[in-house]
Amino acid sequence: MNIADLLQRSARLTPDAPALAQGKKVVASQAQLRDEVASLAAGLAARGVGVGDRVAILAANAPDYVRTMMAIFWCGAAAVPINAKLHRRELDDIVEDSDPALLITSPSMREATEGLERIEWGSKDWAALAANTPMMSGPVERTLDDLAWLFFTSGTTGRSKGAMISHGNLLSAVQGYFSDVDDPPWGAAMLHFAPFSHGTGLYALPLMARGGVQVFPDRAGFDGREVFDLIEMWPQACMFAAPTMVQRMTAAKPADADTSNLRTIVYGGGPLYGHDREAALDAFGPIFAQIYGQGECPMTITSQSRRQFSAAAARGDTTFLDSVGAPFTGTQVRICKPDGSECETGNIGEVTVRSATVVCGYWKNESGTTEALRNGWLWTGDLGFIDERGLLHLSGRSKEMIVTGGSNVYPIEVENVLLAHEAVREAAVLGIVDAEWGEAVVAFVVMEGGEERTGELDAWCRDHLTRFKCPKRYEFREELPKNAYGKVAKRELGEG
Repeated sequence: MNIADLLQRSARLTPDAPALAQGKKVVASQAQLRDEVASLAAGLAARGVGVGDRVAILAANAPDYVRTMMAIFWCGAAAVPINAKLHRRELDDIVEDSDPALLITSPSMREATEGLERIEWGSKDWAALAANTPMMSGPVERTLDDLAWLFFTSGTTGRSKGAMISHGNLLSAVQGYFSDVDDPPWGAAMLHFAPFSHGTGLYALPLMARGGVQVFPDRAGFDGREVFDLIEMWPQACMFAAPTMVQRMTAAKPADADTSNLRTIVYGGGPLYGHDREAALDAFGPIFAQIYGQGECPMTITSQSRRQFSAAAARGDTTFLDSVGAPFTGTQVRICKPDGSECETGNIGEVTVRSATVVCGYWKNESGTTEALRNGWLWTGDLGFIDERGLLHLSGRSKEMIVTGGSNVYPIEVENVLLAHEAVREAAVLGIVDAEWGEAVVAFVVMEGGEERTGELDAWCRDHLTRFKCPKRYEFREELPKNAYGKVAKRELGEG
């Protein structure tokens, strides 16, 4: 089973249906995309890319990203999509670690890749790849255990690790989308505004399995007007978005915007809380789904499906909505103590998971693999608890837990209280070394309007938290630093 078989199947079933679009223009049908991918795959093989080799991609979102990814799969190689926002040092580390047979880039990455051997979209070398006689016999046969995607983690605590995602892992993730996230009709559209190297790239696959069309914006970055133009253009539109993008879409929605075509917004990488969730529901209606996953178990640990989210919103079930949902079908989730024993219901411990989507380990990193994978279970590094309904609630990262005066404080609990305040736009909580307390709880806050309102926030926290969990200090910022994946870079805050 080669994951590129999904494209082959759709091209046979509906050859003339749209498969790829730039803005409002269709640039390839299902059959055309299949033929273009087969030609590129032959070109990669002619350039010496063998079965099992890695091919890295550093590129901005564009239709050629789909062509490139699928051609890599088609010829039996493994894709190494690299986040285009990474620092050059991080890029060099990933290239050195993955040792790709080729590096393929977009013109926008020319300066970022100076000195590296590469093939650029639109160049003569790229045209030569695409001019080869297509490998029309079909994708190279691969087993479910063969490497398909080398996913490098964000590296927030050090050098990135390459999670080895197999063809079987990807197939399981596709099936999990249909069973536990959304069940779109044949021919639905996936709008790619988030980086294709990450979640939205993974979600290209279930839409491909449904004969869908992959839609890329004309302009780079987030353009509010284009977002709503494309929603209006493409029926049954689906998209993946980080919570910050959902907030921006909510704020940017024009009064006259027609969002009736918008089927589903799947969000992950963090929760939507309080007034942000209510504002998004008011703006778009009950079309949301939430997922929790990692590169090591891509997009498929727990979920709130579109149907479940809608039902919970209708009945005002905030406990459900504040969780990250229940385990995917066929996925086991346990909360464990450091010794491996399971915690009782409601007690906080490390989230562990076992499923067909869990990767087999990290690329050339035996120690990292041994630490993360124990007796078939992935130890995620996330802290949380499971309630009596079987819903998972996250409490933060194990390395972020604050020990103050001998008591444990989970940053996400304090952050959630802060974010429930109507004037707080962003919040991050850290433990800062303190002579008296060991660690002091410190809140870094972005306020609406930029006002510093220490007394008000202190009173708010004391009304909602046990005293020892309340921040000892508030640091006000115009914005919080983010890493290349859009998550708050707490390490930078701690070094400030």
